[in-house]
This record gives sequence, C-alpha cells and structure tokens, in this order.
Amino acid sequence: MEGASQEQQDEARREVDRLAGEAAPLEVAYQQRRWPRWWFVPGGHLHREGQCSTLYQSTQRNLAPKASGLDDAGVVELYGWHVCTVCVPDAPVLEGFRSPGSEAQAEADASGDCLNTLPKTVNRRYHTPFGECGECGATGVAVTSRGNLRKHKHQRRADDAARVARIEDPKLIGTPTGEELRVGGDTLRTLRTAEIKYVDELVLAGSSEARPDSNPTFISERRANAAVIAEALAAKFKCSVDEITERYAARVAKKLREYA
Repeated sequence: MEGASQEQQDEARREVDRLAGEAAPLEVAYQQRRWPRWWFVPGGHLHREGQCSTLYQSTQRNLAPKASGLDDAGVVELYGWHVCTVCVPDAPVLEGFRSPGSEAQAEADASGDCLNTLPKTVNRRYHTPFGECGECGATGVAVTSRGNLRKHKHQRRADDAARVARIEDPKLIGTPTGEELRVGGDTLRTLRTAEIKYVDELVLAGSSEARPDSNPTFISERRANAAVIAEALAAKFKCSVDEITERYAARVAKKLREYA
C-alpha cells in the first residue's frame, strides 16, 4: 500500500480481516457440499474450480458468484465464448458458445458497449488500421494485430440515445425527427444556439434586402436557413411555424433597427 498513511493501512488490514471472517464459514460450506464454482481471469476466460492447465500459480482470478452452482451448459449460456474450452471441452458445440453470453450482453447493454470484434471492413492505409463494425455501425475503430476490433461503444444505440435526447431534453435541439440540426455548414446542438441562429439569419436577410446592392442568392439562402430552424423550433415547442415567426418577431425587428 505504497503512499498510504499508517492509519489508512491499518484500516485496510481491518477490512481484509473482516471480509476474511465473513468468507470463512462460506468456504467451509463449500468444502462440505462442493457445488460447481467458476473463476474469471481478468481479461481472460472463465475457469472451473481447481487448477486449469492453462493457468499459472500467479494468475489472478476472481470468483464468479453468478456462475456458482451452474453445470457446463448453464455456464456457457451465461458466459458464452468466455468459457475455457480446456475446463469445458464440450463448450464449442453448445448453443451458447456462439455468443458472448447473456451476462456479458447484459453488462454491455448497461455500459453501452458493442461486443462484436469482427470488422466488416478494415482501412490499412494508415499506421494504425481502423475498421467498421458491421454489428453497430461504428467506424474508425482501432483494429488489433490479430485483426479484431478493439472495445468500442455501440454506435447505433448511442445514435438512438442522442436522437431521443435531442427531442426530449429541453436544452437540446435537433430536426423534428431527432437528427442533428445542420444549417449552412453549422451543427446547432442547443436550443439557445438555434434561437440565436434563427434570429441572425432573418436579420441578415432583412438588412440585405434594404440595400440597393442586395444579393438575391444570399437573401434566399438566409431565409431558407431560417425556415429549417423554424421547423425544428416548432417541433421543440410543439407549435406551428407561424407561431415561431410570431414568437421571435420582436427580436428580429429590434436587431433590424440596430442595423439600420
């Protein structure tokens, strides 16, 4: 416990002793009944109770409580291809072995990760190859030397969550269907930004119309941008585009007077 104070070290030792005391009667019960127990190697596989020939004495392993008492078929259903095939030689022919397992899937769903490791395509034009995930649609995912995708977020779920947020979060803005609101080369992410952009586009169009050398194309583009934003604002406020025009008319008029 390098860097810890003496008080912290003493507290840690007391906690270890307390946990060891709680574990002792449970270990006695196991020795008496000997139900199936399984151990997970961090970053590795799930192994049966006992010394697997693929492990070293120094290999770190953690007891997997959710697998306690399960037979081979049950543990493969829960942990899929993470089960050691030395400990469970029949694992590859069991149905659950074709997936990462229900437990891993539940953890991935909670964390937002994608479990797929097989790239749909790989771009090797750069020093570090990048791949596309055919499962979730993520792109630019680093590829290992073995050709597998590294851990990455489930892009499709992330996109769906972002779309819902743009619709439901009162501070965010998107198109009426929740996609990113892109106007004139800019991506408007917040309601406040969209309101400012809407007013500015109408002011630019109105002030240009007042000049003798006005550019019709410029004016048309500004009003088209404002129309796109107005639709997004109308969807956000659950009103009509005409009501949006009326809502911001005073702001537009005030800024036009400042430009005059």
